[in-house]
Amino acid sequence: MQNNTIRFIPFLLLCLIFIISGCSNSNEAQGSEEKQNNKDKDTTADVREYESLNGTIELPANPERVLVAVQDYVGDVLALGVEPVGVAGWISETSPYHKDLIKGIENVGENREVDVEKAMSLNPDVILTYDPNMYDKLSKIAPTVVIPLDYGYHDRITEIGKVLNKQEEANKWIKTFESKAEEKKQALIDANKGDIKVAIVELSAKDIYLMGKTFGRGGQIIYELLELEAPKPVEEEAFKKGWASISEEMIPEILGEADHILLGVRGDAEKMESTITESSLWKRLPAVQSGNVHPYSVDALYYSDAIALEHQLDQITAMFLK
Repeated sequence: MQNNTIRFIPFLLLCLIFIISGCSNSNEAQGSEEKQNNKDKDTTADVREYESLNGTIELPANPERVLVAVQDYVGDVLALGVEPVGVAGWISETSPYHKDLIKGIENVGENREVDVEKAMSLNPDVILTYDPNMYDKLSKIAPTVVIPLDYGYHDRITEIGKVLNKQEEANKWIKTFESKAEEKKQALIDANKGDIKVAIVELSAKDIYLMGKTFGRGGQIIYELLELEAPKPVEEEAFKKGWASISEEMIPEILGEADHILLGVRGDAEKMESTITESSLWKRLPAVQSGNVHPYSVDALYYSDAIALEHQLDQITAMFLK
């Protein structure tokens, strides 16, 4: 009997080893499954879906390496507290408002003509553009969002806030900016200048341009935020497209009703400036005779992003309050 018991002990030990081993493997499998589930949850939390003009795309939950492939949106991204890893265009050379803010940030090529290899080397996690023709190239590098250039500041900054997961910052900026604009508008009313008619004129080497309210040059500030009017002929010519080219002979007809004229002269337009401003057609304009022609820097009023708008609101209001 004792011998039988002794022989049975190894068998019990062997069974015990199998049981322990089975439990261990089960625990390891369960632990591995839990780790994978947690990993899947983390991955899911790191991305989100965004409804873009090109359909539903996945974006990082909180983009950290934003490439701005058009110079017009650089100031919007900066205003929301995000420093881009790369920007396009000549903004770092020309804009008085952005130069210091983007010093040291990589330039990735001409505006709307991004150097694809340089862009890839920056490893962006989101790319912003307004050019649908660049979408296919850029979207191969990183998730790319096309935001139309003709969006007003409110819609554009709201949308960029969604892309960057900075909705709170976007709403705060809009509220603060519009509150400031209301104060400026009231200052004009108090100075009996709340109903002046304003035209924006820009000269190039060969052309005379009228500017509307969607092509920079302070148009959105003047005509929407400050709620000043354009002369009817200016509105008819320039508002639909955002700008219009006119001949010298059209000056009295187009600008004759303007109380104030903003005049920008491009770098190659010195001869054109002399020709126009010395002409009798120009000198007979009421705004000219009243001393209400306000020269502006094309570089200063070219942009219409959030940072540019903040500066321009002060500058333009000061012009009218002189």
